[in-house]
Amino acid sequence: MQNKQAPVLLIFLFIFINTSFYGQTIPNNTFISGEKLVYQMSYGWIKGGEAKLKLRTVNYNGKKVYHVKAIGKTTGLANSLYNVYDVYESYFDIATNRPYKTIRDVQEGESYTDYNEVIYNHSNNTVKSKKSGIKKVKPSTFDVISAFYYLRRAKFNNIKTGDIIRVNTFFHNEPFDLIIKFKGYETINIKLGKIRCMKFKPLVEKGTFDDEEALDIWVSDDKNRIPVRIKMSFFIGSFKTDLINHTGLKHKFGTKK
Repeated sequence: MQNKQAPVLLIFLFIFINTSFYGQTIPNNTFISGEKLVYQMSYGWIKGGEAKLKLRTVNYNGKKVYHVKAIGKTTGLANSLYNVYDVYESYFDIATNRPYKTIRDVQEGESYTDYNEVIYNHSNNTVKSKKSGIKKVKPSTFDVISAFYYLRRAKFNNIKTGDIIRVNTFFHNEPFDLIIKFKGYETINIKLGKIRCMKFKPLVEKGTFDDEEALDIWVSDDKNRIPVRIKMSFFIGSFKTDLINHTGLKHKFGTKK
């Protein structure tokens, strides 16, 4: 397996789709146009960056669709050292969440930039990448953003601690699969208060972090299903991302399913 370096923004977009959901249209009672989520990154007590995800409805090729623009950037001292500004955009179907188009525009440091556009053709299970041309993908393939919002529609009423959830996405210009384990429920304390969460642990690739289970994600166990905290552990400490603000939610934050 090739080593994949995840840009700053992907810290917020590790997603998980139960294989039993593939091809299904799940009713959306979770999010609405106008929703905005704001996160703050920190290393220990040092604040190093922020990420914002904004959802709205737009017209794409004559069809009303959802559009999400996600921006992740370094701030303060971290910005002077690393200067990261990553932008991801996704246009996806309102009913099915299947993506039509994604844009990736990454700027990291003084010299590294990467831009790509991907068009999804679900009728023949292919994607057309501006960088690499046409590629075959699995049925109902999502990009990382549309998959993130698709998951939020799902119900995990019967999920049990230790259950394994599998991911099929198209990222980094090729199909990219993740395996994620459900670790149970936990109440954590963030700036917005004490939040009951579902805890997930993606099994990341060796060599990317200290071990295969170095990443933890807490998702609000309410009607919104919002990532509340993401934590990456290193041998010299941990890197944490917390939800610090939200607007335009469909439900009151913390309202149980």
